[in-house]
Amino acid sequence: MALSPLDILQKQFGPARRQGYEPDEVHKFLEAVREAWESALKDGARLREELDAMQEDVDRLRNQQDEIKETLILARRISTDLEGSARREADIIVGEARLDAERILSAAHEEERDLHDTVIRLKAAKLHLMSELRSLIAAQGRMLDEWE
Repeated sequence: MALSPLDILQKQFGPARRQGYEPDEVHKFLEAVREAWESALKDGARLREELDAMQEDVDRLRNQQDEIKETLILARRISTDLEGSARREADIIVGEARLDAERILSAAHEEERDLHDTVIRLKAAKLHLMSELRSLIAAQGRMLDEWE
């Protein structure tokens, strides 16, 4: 049976059969009990309100904790993805640099071959010119010999 402070205050007792208690003392005691009971009920209500507020804080903090965990997981995924992307991009850059180096070396080798061919042609032209000059000089020498 739940008692309210008003129930305590309004409680009526039947007449005493033998010796009873002093009615004023009983009323004072019941008043004290009512006040204590009322105070206990108020404290209980206040504590329930505090408990509810604290439970709301706990729930809010748990939600924040879950959000923080999700954010950390997402940040970890993004970090991993960025790292992978950076590695792939670095591999692409290195591969392109290697291709450029091979193209440059190939062009240099081709230019070297062209220069070598040019040197050979120039040497042949020089030999041909020298041969023609000798022939010309020899012919001129014969002409001089004939004029003398």
